Amino acid sequence: MRPFHFLAGLGFAASLSLVACATSGALKRESLDQGVSRTFIGNYDTILKAARDATVAAGLHLESVDKIDDHTWSILGKKDASLWSMGELVRVVVQQTAPDTTAVRIISKKRVATNVAARGDYSQAILNDMELKLK
Repeated sequence: MRPFHFLAGLGFAASLSLVACATSGALKRESLDQGVSRTFIGNYDTILKAARDATVAAGLHLESVDKIDDHTWSILGKKDASLWSMGELVRVVVQQTAPDTTAVRIISKKRVATNVAARGDYSQAILNDMELKLK
């Protein structure tokens, strides 16, 4: 009976490896116009700083902050694995669309799609915190 339990456990572990996993590289390659979006009016540098600060305030640590071009930055935040969660990734794109207008787009991904303990969506927490910081 023991060999059956062992084989069943191996089968379960193998099936978990087939579940889609989010990676930093894959998230960075997503189209820049994807995600939950909000437009902010004001100084671009101030909005960029608010986005960085709000990402950290949401409990994420900054894995990378990359300048895409003169008007676009990508911030990648990461929530590490814990006892209950395999971790999460969040990409925040800050893109100046006019001299006084900036679009912020957020994609949140669970490291493992079936991770029910993960928060899932950080977009509203980050965007709402940004609004408070920019008042």
